[in-house]
Amino acid sequence: VATELSFEYKGILEGKYTEGILSAINRDEASFKLKSQRIIITSLVVAKGQKKATKEKKGSSGFSLFGNKVKQKDVMIFVKKLSTMVKAGLPVLDSLKMVESQTDDKNLKKVVGTIAKDLESGVSLSKCFDRHSNAFDNVAINMIKAGEASGKLDLFLQKLVEILERREDIKRKIKSAMFYPVILVSVAVTISGFMLIKVVPIFEKMYGDMGVPLPGPT
Repeated sequence: VATELSFEYKGILEGKYTEGILSAINRDEASFKLKSQRIIITSLVVAKGQKKATKEKKGSSGFSLFGNKVKQKDVMIFVKKLSTMVKAGLPVLDSLKMVESQTDDKNLKKVVGTIAKDLESGVSLSKCFDRHSNAFDNVAINMIKAGEASGKLDLFLQKLVEILERREDIKRKIKSAMFYPVILVSVAVTISGFMLIKVVPIFEKMYGDMGVPLPGPT
Protein backbone atom coordinates (compact mmCIF):
# COMPACT_ATOMS: atom_id res chain seq x y z
CA VAL A 1 0.00 0.00 0.00
CA ALA A 2 1.39 3.38 -1.02
CA THR A 3 2.23 5.71 1.84
CA GLU A 4 0.15 8.86 1.95
CA LEU A 5 1.82 12.24 2.20
CA SER A 6 0.58 15.39 3.86
CA PHE A 7 0.07 18.41 1.59
CA GLU A 8 -0.37 22.02 2.60
CA TYR A 9 -2.77 23.89 0.36
CA LYS A 10 -4.08 27.39 -0.14
CA GLY A 11 -7.01 28.18 -2.36
CA ILE A 12 -10.28 29.97 -3.02
CA LEU A 13 -13.64 28.48 -2.07
CA GLU A 14 -16.84 30.39 -2.83
CA GLY A 15 -14.97 33.67 -3.01
CA LYS A 16 -13.10 33.20 0.28
CA TYR A 17 -9.51 32.17 0.90
CA THR A 18 -9.02 28.82 2.54
CA GLU A 19 -5.99 26.79 3.56
CA GLY A 20 -5.23 23.56 5.31
CA ILE A 21 -3.57 20.16 5.17
CA LEU A 22 -4.82 17.02 3.45
CA SER A 23 -3.46 13.53 2.90
CA ALA A 24 -2.90 11.99 -0.53
CA ILE A 25 -0.66 9.46 -2.24
CA ASN A 26 0.81 12.11 -4.53
CA ARG A 27 0.36 15.68 -5.68
CA ASP A 28 -2.03 14.74 -8.49
CA GLU A 29 -4.38 13.00 -6.06
CA ALA A 30 -4.20 15.96 -3.67
CA SER A 31 -5.05 18.30 -6.53
CA PHE A 32 -7.97 16.07 -7.58
CA LYS A 33 -9.36 16.01 -4.03
CA LEU A 34 -9.27 19.80 -3.78
CA LYS A 35 -10.89 20.27 -7.20
CA SER A 36 -13.67 17.86 -6.24
CA GLN A 37 -14.38 20.22 -3.33
CA ARG A 38 -14.57 23.12 -5.84
CA ILE A 39 -11.44 24.72 -4.40
CA ILE A 40 -9.39 26.86 -6.79
CA ILE A 41 -5.82 25.96 -5.82
CA THR A 42 -3.35 28.82 -5.38
CA SER A 43 -0.63 26.79 -3.63
CA LEU A 44 -0.06 23.07 -3.07
CA VAL A 45 3.15 21.77 -1.48
CA VAL A 46 4.29 18.77 0.52
CA ALA A 47 3.95 19.65 4.21
CA LYS A 48 7.14 19.99 6.22
CA GLY A 49 5.14 19.78 9.42
CA GLN A 50 1.68 20.35 10.83
CA LYS A 51 1.43 24.12 10.46
CA LYS A 52 -1.39 26.10 11.96
CA ALA A 53 -3.65 27.95 9.60
CA THR A 54 -2.73 31.60 9.40
CA LYS A 55 -4.81 34.61 8.57
CA GLU A 56 -4.13 36.58 5.44
CA LYS A 57 -1.08 38.73 5.94
CA LYS A 58 0.66 41.43 4.06
CA GLY A 59 3.17 40.32 1.46
CA SER A 60 6.79 40.58 2.41
CA SER A 61 7.79 42.47 -0.69
CA GLY A 62 5.00 44.97 -1.32
CA PHE A 63 6.99 45.79 -4.43
CA SER A 64 5.56 47.70 -7.35
CA LEU A 65 7.24 48.95 -10.49
CA PHE A 66 5.60 52.38 -10.66
CA GLY A 67 7.14 54.29 -13.54
CA ASN A 68 8.29 51.12 -15.34
CA LYS A 69 5.33 50.75 -17.66
CA VAL A 70 4.71 47.27 -18.97
CA LYS A 71 3.55 46.88 -22.58
CA GLN A 72 -0.08 45.83 -22.81
CA LYS A 73 0.79 43.30 -25.51
CA ASP A 74 3.11 41.55 -23.02
CA VAL A 75 0.38 41.70 -20.37
CA MET A 76 -2.05 40.07 -22.80
CA ILE A 77 0.41 37.23 -23.48
CA PHE A 78 0.98 36.78 -19.73
CA VAL A 79 -2.76 36.61 -18.94
CA LYS A 80 -3.28 34.21 -21.84
CA LYS A 81 -0.62 31.82 -20.51
CA LEU A 82 -1.93 32.09 -16.95
CA SER A 83 -5.49 31.44 -18.14
CA THR A 84 -4.43 28.33 -20.07
CA MET A 85 -2.57 26.88 -17.08
CA VAL A 86 -5.35 27.61 -14.56
CA LYS A 87 -7.93 26.13 -16.94
CA ALA A 88 -5.77 23.00 -17.17
CA GLY A 89 -6.03 22.65 -13.39
CA LEU A 90 -2.59 23.87 -12.32
CA PRO A 91 -2.41 25.78 -9.02
CA VAL A 92 -2.28 29.55 -9.54
CA LEU A 93 1.05 29.88 -7.72
CA ASP A 94 2.70 27.19 -9.85
CA SER A 95 1.26 28.79 -12.98
CA LEU A 96 2.67 32.20 -12.02
CA LYS A 97 6.13 30.75 -11.41
CA MET A 98 6.05 28.93 -14.73
CA VAL A 99 4.97 32.05 -16.62
CA GLU A 100 7.66 34.08 -14.84
CA SER A 101 10.33 31.67 -16.10
CA GLN A 102 8.97 32.06 -19.66
CA THR A 103 8.78 35.88 -19.59
CA ASP A 104 11.47 37.85 -21.41
CA ASP A 105 10.45 41.42 -20.57
CA LYS A 106 12.38 42.31 -17.40
CA ASN A 107 9.71 44.66 -16.00
CA LEU A 108 6.89 42.15 -16.42
CA LYS A 109 9.12 39.36 -15.11
CA LYS A 110 9.66 41.31 -11.87
CA VAL A 111 5.94 42.02 -11.58
CA VAL A 112 4.99 38.35 -12.03
CA GLY A 113 7.70 37.24 -9.59
CA THR A 114 6.46 39.69 -6.97
CA ILE A 115 2.85 38.59 -7.43
CA ALA A 116 3.92 34.97 -6.88
CA LYS A 117 5.84 35.87 -3.69
CA ASP A 118 2.95 37.91 -2.29
CA LEU A 119 0.43 35.17 -3.12
CA GLU A 120 2.64 32.59 -1.43
CA SER A 121 2.76 34.76 1.70
CA GLY A 122 -1.03 34.80 1.94
CA VAL A 123 -2.10 37.96 0.10
CA SER A 124 -5.26 37.57 -1.98
CA LEU A 125 -4.74 37.22 -5.73
CA SER A 126 -6.64 40.40 -6.60
CA LYS A 127 -4.60 42.42 -4.08
CA CYS A 128 -1.40 40.98 -5.54
CA PHE A 129 -2.40 42.27 -8.97
CA ASP A 130 -3.78 45.55 -7.61
CA ARG A 131 -0.29 46.50 -6.38
CA HIS A 132 0.93 46.75 -9.97
CA SER A 133 -1.10 49.46 -11.68
CA ASN A 134 1.79 49.93 -14.11
CA ALA A 135 0.78 46.61 -15.68
CA PHE A 136 -2.87 45.92 -14.79
CA ASP A 137 -5.75 48.38 -15.12
CA ASN A 138 -9.07 48.42 -13.24
CA VAL A 139 -10.71 46.11 -15.77
CA ALA A 140 -8.10 43.39 -15.14
CA ILE A 141 -8.26 43.81 -11.35
CA ASN A 142 -12.06 43.68 -11.30
CA MET A 143 -12.15 40.59 -13.51
CA ILE A 144 -9.78 38.79 -11.12
CA LYS A 145 -11.84 39.93 -8.12
CA ALA A 146 -14.97 38.58 -9.81
CA GLY A 147 -13.20 35.29 -10.49
CA GLU A 148 -12.24 35.00 -6.84
CA ALA A 149 -15.70 35.88 -5.58
CA SER A 150 -17.49 33.45 -7.90
CA GLY A 151 -14.98 30.62 -7.63
CA LYS A 152 -14.66 30.66 -11.43
CA LEU A 153 -11.25 32.25 -11.85
CA ASP A 154 -10.52 30.26 -15.03
CA LEU A 155 -13.63 31.62 -16.78
CA PHE A 156 -12.94 35.23 -15.81
CA LEU A 157 -9.30 34.96 -16.87
CA GLN A 158 -10.46 33.68 -20.26
CA LYS A 159 -12.88 36.61 -20.52
CA LEU A 160 -10.05 38.98 -19.65
CA VAL A 161 -7.94 37.45 -22.42
CA GLU A 162 -10.75 38.15 -24.90
CA ILE A 163 -10.99 41.78 -23.73
CA LEU A 164 -7.22 42.31 -24.03
CA GLU A 165 -7.13 40.69 -27.47
CA ARG A 166 -9.92 42.99 -28.70
CA ARG A 167 -7.99 45.99 -27.39
CA GLU A 168 -4.86 44.93 -29.27
CA ASP A 169 -6.88 44.35 -32.44
CA ILE A 170 -8.43 47.84 -32.22
CA LYS A 171 -5.00 49.33 -31.55
CA ARG A 172 -3.58 47.62 -34.65
CA LYS A 173 -6.45 48.88 -36.81
CA ILE A 174 -6.00 52.45 -35.55
CA LYS A 175 -2.26 52.31 -36.28
CA SER A 176 -2.95 50.97 -39.78
CA ALA A 177 -5.52 53.70 -40.42
CA MET A 178 -3.05 56.36 -39.29
CA PHE A 179 -0.13 54.84 -41.18
CA TYR A 180 -1.91 54.68 -44.57
CA PRO A 181 -2.09 58.50 -45.11
CA VAL A 182 1.58 58.74 -44.14
CA ILE A 183 2.43 56.25 -46.90
CA LEU A 184 0.38 58.23 -49.45
CA VAL A 185 2.09 61.50 -48.50
CA SER A 186 5.52 59.83 -48.65
CA VAL A 187 4.80 58.44 -52.12
CA ALA A 188 3.51 61.84 -53.30
CA VAL A 189 6.60 63.63 -51.99
CA THR A 190 8.89 61.03 -53.60
CA ILE A 191 7.15 61.38 -56.98
CA SER A 192 7.21 65.19 -56.77
CA GLY A 193 10.89 65.12 -55.92
CA PHE A 194 11.62 62.80 -58.83
CA MET A 195 9.68 65.08 -61.20
CA LEU A 196 11.57 68.17 -60.03
CA ILE A 197 15.00 66.55 -60.18
CA LYS A 198 14.70 64.35 -63.27
CA VAL A 199 11.71 65.27 -65.44
CA VAL A 200 11.48 69.09 -65.21
CA PRO A 201 15.12 69.65 -66.30
CA ILE A 202 14.45 67.55 -69.42
CA PHE A 203 11.44 69.68 -70.38
CA GLU A 204 13.38 72.83 -69.54
CA LYS A 205 16.14 71.81 -71.97
CA MET A 206 13.63 70.86 -74.68
CA TYR A 207 11.81 74.19 -74.47
CA GLY A 208 15.13 76.03 -74.20
CA ASP A 209 16.40 74.44 -77.44
CA MET A 210 13.17 75.58 -79.14
CA GLY A 211 13.56 79.08 -77.69
CA VAL A 212 10.27 78.77 -75.86
CA PRO A 213 9.91 79.43 -72.11
CA LEU A 214 8.54 76.70 -69.85
CA PRO A 215 4.76 76.88 -69.31
CA GLY A 216 3.75 78.45 -66.00
CA PRO A 217 2.18 75.28 -64.51
CA THR A 218 5.46 73.41 -65.02
